[in-house]
Amino acid sequence: MTYDYLILDASSGIPLYQQLYLTIQSAIEAGHLAKGERLPSIRKLAEDLKLSCTTVENAYQQLCVEGYIQSRPQRGYFVLTTAHDD
Repeated sequence: MTYDYLILDASSGIPLYQQLYLTIQSAIEAGHLAKGERLPSIRKLAEDLKLSCTTVENAYQQLCVEGYIQSRPQRGYFVLTTAHDD
């Protein structure tokens, strides 16, 4: 999977989990991630982006709390909404 929509800057004063949260949120709102699309697992995304699993988990949890994605036990994380949803 390509992560062109994920832009992270380790030298920024903004924590990486928050940057990751914001970039995924923006990708969902811009329609780059479709409703129902499965996101990479926490472990896979952490490995691919060379981040800790905790960083990715914190971003995913915030996206869940705000209704952008949904965790489905034993299945993964899925996009719950899109820019076109009312």
